[in-house]
Parts: sequence; structure tokens; C-alpha cells
Amino acid sequence: MDKEVTEILAKQTELLERMVNKEDHTKTPANFSTYTPLHGSGGIFAVPGLERDILTAHMRPSGITSVLPRIPTVYQDPRFGSITGFTAVTGSQPTYACEDAPVGYMKGCNLTARFGRVRFDTQTIDMDDVMLKLHRGDFTDLMLRGKLLGMTGLTPSGMNEGQVVNIVTMAEMVIAGVNMERELNRQTWQGVTTVANEFPGLDVQIATGQVDADTNAACAALDSDVKNFGYDLVCGDNRDIVEYLSSLMWYLNDIADNTGLSPVNWVIVMRPGLWHELSACWPCRYNTYRCTTRDTSSIDAVPSIDAADMTTVRDSMRSGKYIDIEGVRYPVITDTGINELTPADNANIIPGQYASSIYAVPLSIQGGFPVTYMEYLDYRQAQADVSLLRGTENFWWTDQGFYSWAIEYVKWCYKLSLKVEPRVVLRAPHLAGRIDAVKYEPLQHERDIDTSSDYFKDGGVSLRGGLSAPYAVWSTR
Repeated sequence: MDKEVTEILAKQTELLERMVNKEDHTKTPANFSTYTPLHGSGGIFAVPGLERDILTAHMRPSGITSVLPRIPTVYQDPRFGSITGFTAVTGSQPTYACEDAPVGYMKGCNLTARFGRVRFDTQTIDMDDVMLKLHRGDFTDLMLRGKLLGMTGLTPSGMNEGQVVNIVTMAEMVIAGVNMERELNRQTWQGVTTVANEFPGLDVQIATGQVDADTNAACAALDSDVKNFGYDLVCGDNRDIVEYLSSLMWYLNDIADNTGLSPVNWVIVMRPGLWHELSACWPCRYNTYRCTTRDTSSIDAVPSIDAADMTTVRDSMRSGKYIDIEGVRYPVITDTGINELTPADNANIIPGQYASSIYAVPLSIQGGFPVTYMEYLDYRQAQADVSLLRGTENFWWTDQGFYSWAIEYVKWCYKLSLKVEPRVVLRAPHLAGRIDAVKYEPLQHERDIDTSSDYFKDGGVSLRGGLSAPYAVWSTR
């Protein structure tokens, strides 16, 4: 462990020396707000008697981005073409062989996508303070137990979570990484172009009303299948969730088969709480769907099922994250970025209830061709220009050009900035679908990753009391 601590300190020293030795520092104003000190005066871990193992209670976001391909690009305004169909013919069948016969036209539609830009900074770090320890009892061999990043596939490379309890610079970089992961998780679903620098999320792309990117002509053949559950409970007695999901997937499979795009790799995506409630009733509902008879006096009116078997099916669904629909097993992804409605949003929802949507997202079509993926502005492509700066640049890229980091200096202080410019591309909206206004009533809501949610929890302090003035002969002189 001593060797590992030595290596960590050496890495920070190398970074500090790199910044100090810069001949051309960037003289831009820094944000001199207080960063979270780990050790030294006010450090959150500078507490006598603190055990070495530090446990995390931070909730990480999860979602579809863990399975979406990431494709680099430099095209600002792309076009994704499709053939929407063929018109009805004009003319009549000829009497003679050489007369004109009926003719028709092919029709096409181009879709497009838009970049967003997401940025987060670290707090300004004072180089003079990062190496300070409160006293010999302020240990820097602490060990993190648990994970802070990584469930979405969006963690910037170079993030060593084990260093966040000992190294200030890495802790600040991880904080920026946590904020980045949360925001990308949200925008992947809820992003809208009416908000500056947001990219359009899947919620506004899996929709009806698709139009041509160049003419604004309606492209009904590319419309998604959108259904409304009318704020009925997912396991209630009104609308039947088995009927709705079965109809949704039958409709999408019918399109895929008849357009020659099968096989399609779909995933079913929903909020974690909605999945927990849906999976509770799905086995019984699915295995008895339309099995009852009209003669309610007959003993055969209620089909016989084994409760233990249904419990086994439910547990298998939850542990394996899948759902069987019309004989096809689809992977299920629970996504914390999907919007959730509460009683404050809609009068159909009472306290203790929530509502959200269930999505069918096509990841790829025949031949493994991706149709839902994340594109990003490839920062590597600026290398030809950056190389002319001859080593004076204060920024670099990571993750195959997905992220860009920059360092900003003011004398002995520095701040890091993290940036990405991504977009989510849905090439085949006609193979995607959703069921809106699905209400659910869990016994307990899960903890949320959204800091504005009533179910978000943190606590503790970011700064402990500073070092009190010691007694000395010179203290009053």
C-alpha cells in the first residue's frame, strides 16, 4: 500500500511540475471558491482516529448509454436518409403493348441530429494547500470501498476512484466526472433543443410527426408507435399492460419484417421503480392473458396457475433483467435519466403514486447495423491545428476524443474544465415505440440521483472546522 501511495503522490507532483514549468500560462480569471479539502485544516478526512476504509453512499446513475455505441464525427449537420415508400400509380393499363403504362414515384425522407455541449469545472485548487497535512495523525492511506462512477459507460478515462480520498486534484476531477455522468444520463432522454446547448433526447425523438430535415415535409412512415396508458396503474384493473406491450412489440415487429430490417435488436427501457412494479404482476398477467371464459359460474372461468412458479418467474425476470413478450425475450434496461411524474405534475397522480413511460428502443437491425447510438465531436481531429501551438496548449483529449480537459492557471492556482459535445442518433424511429402515462404505486420509492428530487439524499459536510490558533510565545506579539 505504501508503494501505491507513493505512486499516487508522484503523479500529483508530476502534474504540479508540469503546470509550474509552463512557459506560457493562461492568465484568465479563476473561480476562487473553496474546494473540498481532504486533509489539512478543514479537511473532511483530517479527523483523529478515522478508520482507513471509507465507504461510499453515493447513488450512481444507470441507463441505456451503457449499451449505446459511441461513434466519432466532425459533421455538424448530418443527413440520415430513408425510403419511406412508393406512391400510388397514375394512368391506366394500356390496350396495346407499346402504349404508356401506369407510373409511380419513390419517396424518401432525411432525418438529422444536433450536437449539444456539456461542461463542468473543478473548483479552483491552490497548489500551496494540496500537499498540507494537519499533523502526523492525518493519514493519506485511506481506502475507498464502493464505486462513484461507471454504470452508464460515460466515465472519463483517467478517473482513479481510489485516489479521491487522498488526492485533491483527483477528487475534484471525479466531482466533475460525477456531474458530467448525471447530466448526460438526463439529457439522453430529456434533452430538448429549447434549452441552450442541450441535444435532443430519445423522449422527443421516439415520437410521431417525423419530418424531412430539408423540406419539413411530413414523413408518417417514420413515425414511432406512441400509446397512452391514461394514467392507469401498471398492475391495475383498467388498461392491461400485457395487451399494450404485446400490441406495441407486435406492431414494431410487423414493420421490421415487412421492411426487411429484421432481425432487430430491441431493448425495453423504463424507470427502476416502474420495472419493479411491472415485474411483480407480469408473470401472472402474461400467463393468464385472455384465458378466462364468459361463463363466470364455471370453475374453469379462472385459469389455474402455480403461485410458486410465478414467483420464480418474477425473480428470474428481475435478476436477469428481461421480459417475455409474445414468445420473445427482450432485455430490460432500467434508466434513471427517464422523466418521472409526481402529484405535483398531474392531477391523475395522488401522493404515493408516480407515472412514467415504457420505451422500446431498436439498437441495431439486420447485419448488426446500429440505428440508435451516440455520436460525438471528435476532439482528436483538431490535432493538426493544435500541433502548431508547439507544446504551449493547456488542453488534451481522452476516450478516443470523446472528452476534452483544459487547465486554467492563475499564479499558483489552477482549475480544470471538462467538456463533451455529443448527440443521440435514432436512425429508425419507425422501429421505436413508447407507452406513456403508466402509473405505478410502489411501497417505497428508490433513492434518486437527481439532486432536485425529494428522494435524493446526501448529508455530512464539505468543509470541517478550520485549524484553531495554537498557543505560542509569538502568538501575541
